[in-house]
Amino acid sequence: MIEDDDSFIQQEGLPPAQEDEDRQARGAHALVTGLVVFVVWVIWTAVCVLFFSGRVEQAIRDSGVIELLAQMSDEEDSESTRTVQLAYPLADGSIHVMQVEAIRHGGDARHDTIEALIETYPQEALSHGGVNLVDRDTRLIGLTYADGRCYVDLSDDIMDSPVLGSYTAFDQIADTLMLDDDIESVVFLIEGKRLDALDGDGLAT
Repeated sequence: MIEDDDSFIQQEGLPPAQEDEDRQARGAHALVTGLVVFVVWVIWTAVCVLFFSGRVEQAIRDSGVIELLAQMSDEEDSESTRTVQLAYPLADGSIHVMQVEAIRHGGDARHDTIEALIETYPQEALSHGGVNLVDRDTRLIGLTYADGRCYVDLSDDIMDSPVLGSYTAFDQIADTLMLDDDIESVVFLIEGKRLDALDGDGLAT
């Protein structure tokens, strides 16, 4: 026959009230011990920071880790852009060429060059009187290169581009691409439909 808890406690010689007091005492002791350990840890950490932080900082500097992280950050920034050359026509018929940092769009340098010509209009070009004729809504659909010739497929928004005298947005794109010595002529396509090729003398016949 199983007796209840009170009977069992009484048989062990510990009244219920005494057992509760013992439990409370053990809990209080554990809490005090935990607090003491925590306070000691805080004091030790503060002492370490106070006396060793300067040494740790100097050790980190001497290790070159900070310079390495800065270099890695610079490399990541440089990998997101590339330097390209863009041609901007002037009112007197000459061309102003300038270098800009173009965003890498995942293609080659020629692709990023035309994307930059569409997307940007640097203050430097404007201050020199350079004009960007390429309509900003123009999309570069595709660009390929073969045997000295560059094929550029553009959206039909390019047809809304303004002109400067007889100089057109097609001329500006061609002049920009032919800053690359490997490119001898440019063939334009509008939404996949081919136009006449442009070489150094303008529209080819």
